[in-house]
Amino acid sequence: MPVIDVAKFDLERLTRMNFGEVIRLLEHVKCEVEEDLGDRLKLEVTHDRPDHFSAEGLARTLKGVAGVEVGLPKIRLGASSIRLEASHIEERPYISMAVVRGVRLDDEAVRQLIQLQEKLHETYGRGRRKIAIGYYDVSKIKPPIRYVRISQDDEYTPLGFDKPIKVREMYEATEQGRKYSHLINRERPPALVDSLDQIMVVIPVLGSECCKITDRSRDVLIDVTGTDPNAVTSALSILIYSLLERSETREVEVVEGGLTYVHRYVTIRTDEREVGSLLGVDITREDFVKYVAMARFGYQEGAVVVPPYRPNVLSWVDVAEEVAVMMGYNQFPREAPRIQSAGRRHRVEILTQEARKILLSMGFMEMNNYILADEAVEEICKPARVANPISELYSVVRCSIITQLIATATLVKRREIKLFEIGDVVRDGKTRRVAALLISRDGVTLTDGLSAVKALCHRLGLNCHFAEMSTAWALPGRVAEIRGDVEGYVAETSPDLLVKFKYGMPTVVAELYIG
Repeated sequence: MPVIDVAKFDLERLTRMNFGEVIRLLEHVKCEVEEDLGDRLKLEVTHDRPDHFSAEGLARTLKGVAGVEVGLPKIRLGASSIRLEASHIEERPYISMAVVRGVRLDDEAVRQLIQLQEKLHETYGRGRRKIAIGYYDVSKIKPPIRYVRISQDDEYTPLGFDKPIKVREMYEATEQGRKYSHLINRERPPALVDSLDQIMVVIPVLGSECCKITDRSRDVLIDVTGTDPNAVTSALSILIYSLLERSETREVEVVEGGLTYVHRYVTIRTDEREVGSLLGVDITREDFVKYVAMARFGYQEGAVVVPPYRPNVLSWVDVAEEVAVMMGYNQFPREAPRIQSAGRRHRVEILTQEARKILLSMGFMEMNNYILADEAVEEICKPARVANPISELYSVVRCSIITQLIATATLVKRREIKLFEIGDVVRDGKTRRVAALLISRDGVTLTDGLSAVKALCHRLGLNCHFAEMSTAWALPGRVAEIRGDVEGYVAETSPDLLVKFKYGMPTVVAELYIG
């Protein structure tokens, strides 16, 4: 879970509540105190609430819970006099901008804005590969702004420097340059340049001293660039609403050009009876509207209106969860189940435990991976995709364990590697229990895999026999189908598959569906 650092006095002034009340209400935002540092707190927040990655978003939610400020947050939208001229940049084709006017900043406010920027970079931005964010003081910029490629021999003053250096020198002289310059064309990097030819930022690497925000900044320009238009728009919404918590005028100007920002509310048809049925309580229309307002949503004629900084709210079930949080989980009635029965271990669990013992006795090392996996599993089978993944590492529901075992083998420094995992996969719409094996060493062949599977079947008391089959990711003629009491396969992996994992050792794998 992300951990954020906030000042106690900042939470108090943003929420207009004393600190004791703030602490009491944290349970309503699914937030826990990780560490109390005296004047500051480290708070653990959830991945699905990127608007809580800084004090501003946290305060906005807390004000709703406390009734200090409820309903949709106020915003005044207009068109900006600033114009963006965006060239097509292949590695980062989308750019969107907005200006938030009348902000009041100090050192802590700037610190929170930078924290939100970096947390979004690390999580939703995939380490700046998917999105990158910048803040600029409007008073220091001469529009129009151009999104163009520059030369690595051009000069600018990177953040933290007191004199100009060449862009190519910045790549090596700064931590950000060493860490992020590989994401772009280093010879002709993308940048924002104003009409005075000031380089405002080398995207997505490092900004410039020329127009950085300070405690004296009153109007802040935000830019978001990236590879996914939806991610760019969602991130800009979160940033806009966070700055609005520091704004006296609550005025936002949309910059035209590139992917022009569209401020869009999402309307979800929701019935309080359905919500009450799901939660197991009776909710009146009046109470339902009250809880929806506390969650900082709107309500119009049987529909909940969700602000654009909440991309995690996808259906009425998400609305029901928000209602439950606002009610307080401790307010729900507790009751014992009406049916009493004796429990016993399922046949699949018994077989799983026995298979573990046998494989350990055969010299295999056990792995435990998540059922959510990355897209590498598509080399083996077609997985079900997660509609709203929080990380590209967990974007699909695995349909095979093989790729996870190979990925683990690349990290093990041994002459012979024998790994196994017994866990669930989802294949053809059904959840199956799979025992997966991997043997890797010089000279390993299909025979080694067949011997291991035969031994496992024999000791489990299962009747197993083999037949020829073929698959695209295995060597031709070196694959056997398992039939009998269980089904599955044994295969020698092709070099092409191993190369994709940067692994050069001959490898045999097997999967047995035991449940």
